[in-house]
Amino acid sequence: MLLLLLPGLLWAKDKHKVIKMPVSRWKEVKRMKPDSTNVPFMDTLYISFKRKDSFQYHNLNGFIYNGPYTIDEDSLLDFGTARYKIAIKRPNVLVLTNDEGIFQLVPDLSDTVKLIVLDTAEKPIPVTSIDQMIGHWTVYKRTAKDMGSIDNEANITAAYITGPSSDGKMGFIYGGLDARNNPSWYITKLGTDQVLECDGKDKRLIKVDKCQKGEMILEEKDVKYFFKQFK
Repeated sequence: MLLLLLPGLLWAKDKHKVIKMPVSRWKEVKRMKPDSTNVPFMDTLYISFKRKDSFQYHNLNGFIYNGPYTIDEDSLLDFGTARYKIAIKRPNVLVLTNDEGIFQLVPDLSDTVKLIVLDTAEKPIPVTSIDQMIGHWTVYKRTAKDMGSIDNEANITAAYITGPSSDGKMGFIYGGLDARNNPSWYITKLGTDQVLECDGKDKRLIKVDKCQKGEMILEEKDVKYFFKQFK
């Protein structure tokens, strides 16, 4: 009897094993309707699978989502805010499907660690007022000595700078697990040394390296965050 049950037990154990994606970055190259009709698109989908079962995904010029992901035994990829069925998973192609369509992605080989070099004729303008930073900012790149050491919860993904207000909050900083309507930190002051003083989940001091021409660079400890102000 035990021998008869053993194959079933082994199958059940394998069926519920944790499925992971290798650390990788993907870029959408083709989109189709569920009936395989090609669809033109401008909002390219980007997905990054990171260590510790975490992800980052966004559409071109869109909000960046971060958090943990799961893949069940039926190849259902769940980001929490979006779900896809993994139809094809190979080293050179990833095909995802859902009720909206079919999405074909290939490895994203763009350089995400190259530092931004300012034109020699362009010098960073001193940031003396929070008004110079007003707007919605989204992180499109980050650099660090050890990328694996970045805590996903504290990892900055976006900033919404509002300027002085009656409640003392000059803007908001979003972490990797924050929902759009629930940022973990708010800005209380821009110091004379170009440091943003933040409160909320905990206190943070974030240096402003640059803020001009629709681009902003913030630095905290050994991590640099590069932002774009998308229109």
